[in-house]
Amino acid sequence: MASENEDLDKEFEEWKIEHVCAFTGKEYKSEEEEAKRKTIWLQSRNFVIEHNKKYDQGETTFTCGMNHMSDLEPHEICCGGRRKCHKEKTES
Repeated sequence: MASENEDLDKEFEEWKIEHVCAFTGKEYKSEEEEAKRKTIWLQSRNFVIEHNKKYDQGETTFTCGMNHMSDLEPHEICCGGRRKCHKEKTES
């Protein structure tokens, strides 16, 4: 039986095929970048799961889902989903 980590690894790989490679035509440039993006993706995934639990309980009126921006930081999304922004985040 696969472990939770193996299941998450498989889910991340499937998400990358659908959203990173297919949408942007790119792959991560290094193992370090992929690890960073996977951490962000996991945070996004957890947010979606928790939010949708609230929807199921009638606490919110809409559901959330994963998309091509699920591995981006908030300031990257503000730049239209580009991984490199003209003006990088300057605040901590």
